[in-house]
Amino acid sequence: MVGLKRNIRKTSKFLMRDNLILTAGAGLGFCSSLAVTNKLENSLTMGLGVTFVTAGSFCLVYPFKRLISTAGTHHKISLLMIIVSVFVAIFGFFAQSFVPEIAANIKAYIDLITTNCIVLAVISEGLTVNFWEAQRKIFKACLGYSLALVLLAFLREPLGFGTVMGFSVLPDTFPRVVLMITPVGGFFALAGFRLLLRPILIKAGIVYPEAPSSGLATATDGGEPVPVIQPKRRVSKTSFIAIGLGVCLFLSIIIHIKTIPGLHQQFSILIPVLLSALFFDGIVLSKLLGICPLLNKSRQIDAAWKMGVAVIIVTTLSTALNWLVYHHILVKCSDFLSRYSPLPLRLENIFYLTVFIVTIAVFVQVLSVLLRKFAKNVYEQMGQFLELITVNCIVLASATFTIPTGAKFFVTTVTALGYGLHWMMVVIWLALLRRQRLVVPTTVWDEDTIAILLLGIMAAIFTGIGMIQIF
Repeated sequence: MVGLKRNIRKTSKFLMRDNLILTAGAGLGFCSSLAVTNKLENSLTMGLGVTFVTAGSFCLVYPFKRLISTAGTHHKISLLMIIVSVFVAIFGFFAQSFVPEIAANIKAYIDLITTNCIVLAVISEGLTVNFWEAQRKIFKACLGYSLALVLLAFLREPLGFGTVMGFSVLPDTFPRVVLMITPVGGFFALAGFRLLLRPILIKAGIVYPEAPSSGLATATDGGEPVPVIQPKRRVSKTSFIAIGLGVCLFLSIIIHIKTIPGLHQQFSILIPVLLSALFFDGIVLSKLLGICPLLNKSRQIDAAWKMGVAVIIVTTLSTALNWLVYHHILVKCSDFLSRYSPLPLRLENIFYLTVFIVTIAVFVQVLSVLLRKFAKNVYEQMGQFLELITVNCIVLASATFTIPTGAKFFVTTVTALGYGLHWMMVVIWLALLRRQRLVVPTTVWDEDTIAILLLGIMAAIFTGIGMIQIF
């Protein structure tokens, strides 16, 4: 019995101590854990995909670790993402061949393994140790990731559908909790798991509690921590005048648009698209993407709005550029090859993911160089955020969700703009809430868990789910 308890404890430590989704204080990989866990089969496929992509990419990268380690941060991230995108495409083809229904359901999120925080973090960490130690870390991280997805799916699928892997597990008379298969249910389920598991595992010594919040300054005389009093910021008169002029300019543009039939017809199509991407089909609260950087940057309001502006600029412009590359290079090259090749080879179906990544990386690099040369003050304010944009999954998702579906140029660009505005709105809103230093009932509940719970409440507000519709 003692040996069994010891083995259970060792296994729990191996799987849970550094589980980046369920127990880690600063978690990673939240996007896919929320998006695909409404069904167990989706979770298993995603876990297998992340494991295959991470292990395969690392084996290809490891021989060149010295070259990659000496590269700059942006170049290193871009190179890793390009290599990862190749293995994502390979796994996507296998998934479409063997489990086509599941692949069709989560294809968009399989593509976004390219920007999965866990994949990039584990590969980067593996480059600092020997090969077999890195493989152990990869196995541990991917197994913990898969376990988290399975646990969430075991909670959400039976309550939402009454089934597990297609087999009925609850009687038909049992009420279905429709909330659990919605984005709102994903936020609440993940927050619930973290709220329940962390106190138990910390008390058992399996997981370590996180460091004290940055809002408290450590006393030098051995006394209790003293709260840091942050100075209040006042909005200047110039800001009020600028906002007023902006509102007047916006109203003037709207009035003039109505007087021009062509523009009025175009805007009557684009404005609903913008509002849908901004409020009703948001990239964070509906599609469950961009959550990891959102949790990180919402700790401070200053960082939140700067990152939000960077996301809007890069998402909108890079998506427009990707549309041009997709339709004017990939599609036309495919049409040219189809004239001479007996095989129906379509480059836009095979290489679109890698091309999107390259385009985004090059665009971010060029934008950084231009800002550093012509707008140094702006670069000093935004430079670090631009480098982090490359791994923000909403930038890639804005392209993969719209361009391959055949959306027009302006529809694609406006949708990307709406996604960026939505992300900025949510990150600032969350930063304002977290600034209030909401009371956490116990020290073992981390700030990110409370933030995920707040995101669930936001999602419920935006989706308009009433209590009558829950059951």
